[in-house]
Formats: sequence, C-alpha cells, structure tokens
Amino acid sequence: MLYDEARMALTKERLEDLRKEKKMSFEQLSKQLAERGVNISHTNLKNYEINDPVHSLYGRTRSMSIEYLVAFADFYDVSVEYLLGLSNSRKREYHDISEQLGLCDGAITELVRCKDNSTNEEEPQMYFTKDTLVLDNFLTSTEFEIVMEKIKQSLFAYYMYQVTHDSISAQIREEKFEQMEEAQRVLDACGYCSVEYDLISQVHMENAIGTLNTYLRKLPERLYEANKERLAW
Repeated sequence: MLYDEARMALTKERLEDLRKEKKMSFEQLSKQLAERGVNISHTNLKNYEINDPVHSLYGRTRSMSIEYLVAFADFYDVSVEYLLGLSNSRKREYHDISEQLGLCDGAITELVRCKDNSTNEEEPQMYFTKDTLVLDNFLTSTEFEIVMEKIKQSLFAYYMYQVTHDSISAQIREEKFEQMEEAQRVLDACGYCSVEYDLISQVHMENAIGTLNTYLRKLPERLYEANKERLAW
C-alpha cells in the first residue's frame, strides 16, 4: 500500500485536526514535544500541515522522520497507521475491527462498553443485565434488517428532496412553472397526487419506528423464554 499524494494530504489534515482538538498553537505543541524529548521547531510543525499542493514546502510531510511520526502518534494517543492514512481508527487496538467492519472508534468503544457491562467473573449476571445479549438479539433479528432498510430509504428520499430544492432545480421549477402546473392538473384529473420526497422520507422513517416498536414489545417475552431454564431462583 503506497503512501501516495492522497494519504499524504490525509496525514496533513489529521495532524491539523488533532492539534486543533487540543487547542494548541504550533509554539505550544513544539514546547510540549520538547518536554517529551523530541525537538521539532514550530516552523516545521507548521510545514507538516501545509496542504496546498502548489506550496514549495508541500512535500515536507513525506520526508518526516520516523522519530517525529512516532512522537506525534504517542503525543496524540493515536496509531501510526491512522496518521499515515492507512486506517480510519485512531486506536491501534481497534484497527483490525475497524478495517473488517468499517466502524468508527466511537461505535467500537460502545461495543466494548456493552461487553464490559455484560461480564462479571465473580458473579454471573442475569440475562436481563447483559447488554450483549440484547444487542445480539436485535442485530440478528429480521426487524433489524427491516429497520435498516427503511432508514436507508428515508435517507435517500430526503437526499432527493434536498437535490430537487437546490438553486438549479428551483430555477428550473420557476422557468417551467406553467408546464408543471399543467402536469399537476392532469394528475389531479386522473386521481393521482404528487408527493414531495420529504414526506416520503417521513413515511419510511415512521415505518422503521413502527417495526422497532413491534420488536421491542416482543423482546421481554422472547428473551425470558430463551433464558428461563438458566435462571436460578
């Protein structure tokens, strides 16, 4: 996997984002790195974030030393792979999961939290206290597939709504107003009514909510029946 122009630009972008998240100037960052034993001038730090291809120092990031790269990863508590644009996961321990499932760090952290909440070696937990049991049940249910599909349909419909209301579409609507009015009269005469995409989006989302409500109502009984033999009273 080559460290090409796109990944170099991503390195610059991530270095800038990480620095800004800490609300640090180049001078402050240089000072804190020096306290860790790595001396990088504030000028070089600035050069590493230059993301204008026509700038004479644009390629400075490519020649960054391994020492500096590791220093940045350590200081920002991210993986080297993340800085190089080879992974979208900041945490090294999440890298493989992120690559396989396409999940962000926040989603992976939440899954880890669910596992932690469901594990107790000293005292086995009852089924209704295990986050992972609920999560497993939902993710493997038919309702989950339906909810996901309805949400995607809703997102697409709303996207179409926004596209048809951008400046160009609005201009075309204005220019073709009479033709559109005539087309609407024909539809009305035939018993059809036009529906805006935003309403279609709402219908899909309401269907998703209805499916989810049905699933949740049945969940307590289903989990009880599946686990009642394991219960110790």
